[in-house]
Amino acid sequence: MSDLTPREREVLDLVAAGLASKQVARRLEVSVRTVHKHLEHAYAKLGVDNRVAAVQRSLGSGQRPQS
Repeated sequence: MSDLTPREREVLDLVAAGLASKQVARRLEVSVRTVHKHLEHAYAKLGVDNRVAAVQRSLGSGQRPQS
């Protein structure tokens, strides 16, 4: 499994905190499409296909989103 980029970790951290994609986009000053692309890349690296599984996998794999 490849390491997540700092931005992918940041997006997952915000998702884990309960933010919706639109809220993440506003917080990071990027488009919702960019947030979805970061999530898509994180899903592929983590071997999952949705945001809940990505957060769970990242928490359990040492790729813990940083608070």
